[in-house]
Amino acid sequence: MRYLLFASHGKLAEGILHSVEMITGKQENVWTISAYVDEEKDLHSQISDVINKLGKEDELIVVSDIFGGSVNNEFMNLLGDKRIHLIAGLNLPLVIELVSMRNMETDTLRLIKTALSNSKNSIKYCNLEIEIDTEDEEF
Repeated sequence: MRYLLFASHGKLAEGILHSVEMITGKQENVWTISAYVDEEKDLHSQISDVINKLGKEDELIVVSDIFGGSVNNEFMNLLGDKRIHLIAGLNLPLVIELVSMRNMETDTLRLIKTALSNSKNSIKYCNLEIEIDTEDEEF
């Protein structure tokens, strides 16, 4: 089984999942970690709770909010576990790509590479896009 986990400082991860489900419908096997929100739950124990749910053959694609941030760094320590794949840069286009393709693509590395490529293409400076469209119309 392949699982997705969105992890962030604060409630960004929960918000991303909420937005994804508004667009794509309810998602199974997708979890979130909202770090530093509840003083009763430390990040290490939140991560351990998720890892303990995984079976021997399962895979977990983790998408953290910021490369080099404390949430990302906690997961970096787990990359010796071949079941875990870590992506930094949690954003809605990336997550929609992962959710949309995860059941169609059996190769996890290819899934991640495709999702990264496609989501990067969605980042635009709209002012410049309008200028380019205007220039194209003048010809």
